[in-house]
Amino acid sequence: MFENIKRGVYQIGDRTLYLRSQWEYEFACYLEFLVRQKQIKKWEYEIKEFKFEAIEKGTRFYKPDFKITNNDGTHEWGEVKGHLTGKAKTQIRRFKKYFPKEKLIVYDSEWFKSVRNKKQLWLPKSTPIFLGKSKTE
Repeated sequence: MFENIKRGVYQIGDRTLYLRSQWEYEFACYLEFLVRQKQIKKWEYEIKEFKFEAIEKGTRFYKPDFKITNNDGTHEWGEVKGHLTGKAKTQIRRFKKYFPKEKLIVYDSEWFKSVRNKKQLWLPKSTPIFLGKSKTE
């Protein structure tokens, strides 16, 4: 829908966020829609970095894209991925191994294809507000 969305600073609801892709933008709009519909309590973007303590070299950290807090107070982590690189696969595999009580859902191209005809429900009718290319601009 907004093929020209690139990484940058965007206004979504009352938040100003630096997003890395069109899909992150669309997913943030989706989560904002779920909050307005009272289907989830809240969502946050890149708020926690997990460290793989037992790993000494290579991929030692992972920061999921979204924390989604459900109405009952439970939470899950959401990762938006168009393509799973080797590093991303390692991060996800290690996250599941070292943090087994945490729930992680990967929202990939299949998920985005499955909601293609529903996006008009949560995406703004107008072009998104692009505020700049970096957090410091």
